[in-house]
Amino acid sequence: MAAFSGMLMLLWLSWLPAQARLAAAQPQQFALSFYRYAIGPMDGRSCPSFPVCSVYAGQALEKHGLLIGSWLMLDRLIHEADDVQLGPVMKIHGQERVIDPLSRNDFWLGT
Repeated sequence: MAAFSGMLMLLWLSWLPAQARLAAAQPQQFALSFYRYAIGPMDGRSCPSFPVCSVYAGQALEKHGLLIGSWLMLDRLIHEADDVQLGPVMKIHGQERVIDPLSRNDFWLGT
């Protein structure tokens, strides 16, 4: 079973663009890269925030590691609906986006 999952990962990595291949080689970035390049294009670009959710998740994972980064990513997805109603809005590339950088949500960690 482990050999099969390893083959799937290698197949997936060979399909990715070069810059994404480097990110996906790290275990915590694999699921995020899979979302960005496989699920995201089919799902449509629906994140109302800036930076978009997948970029925010990548920043959280890189800065805080798998455990806290995943928690921050989940927190972003949960409070996203409230931010659309209450958060600061800016027009970016012709679309209104709620400004919600990582620094707005990880200040309490003291990093």
